[in-house]
Amino acid sequence: MAVWQVGFALLPEHHFAADGSIPDEKLLALVDHAVDPYEFYSLPLNYRADVDVLLKPKKGWAEALEIWGEEKSDDFSIWREDDGRINTIDVRIDVGKLDDALLSGLLNLAKKWLCVLVEERYRTVCRMDLKEFRALIAGHPHSRATREPKVWLDVLVEEVKRAEEEDGK
Repeated sequence: MAVWQVGFALLPEHHFAADGSIPDEKLLALVDHAVDPYEFYSLPLNYRADVDVLLKPKKGWAEALEIWGEEKSDDFSIWREDDGRINTIDVRIDVGKLDDALLSGLLNLAKKWLCVLVEERYRTVCRMDLKEFRALIAGHPHSRATREPKVWLDVLVEEVKRAEEEDGK
């Protein structure tokens, strides 16, 4: 993912408690695929038409990939296992061109599909309205890095170093 994009996973709602909460360790396991987030989940039959309204379908560069939009901008992708099971459902938003119709459409799509959008870097659960969703993306370090690279690129580099050190432990 590019620094000008913010990534989101679309995760099935059944992993979340009735109040919308989820334990941090379970959320981490789902986003990192330590457990199969799509076990016991099926896409709606008309899922392609739902995404076609938001972004233009594109030929995937791998047989297991369905993609809409542009990989260097806004895109929506579904990766599958060899047996057809879903591996990931991901969205990347270009922070430089926040399109309210797309953002609203993604929030509505998540609800329609009985899913929740989760920001992948900080694992923020996006049960919010359009204004809050837009603010989340606009305030994200990736968005700030595109506006103030001298300040925020160093912050992101330090964040990556810390994560690598934690992974190495």
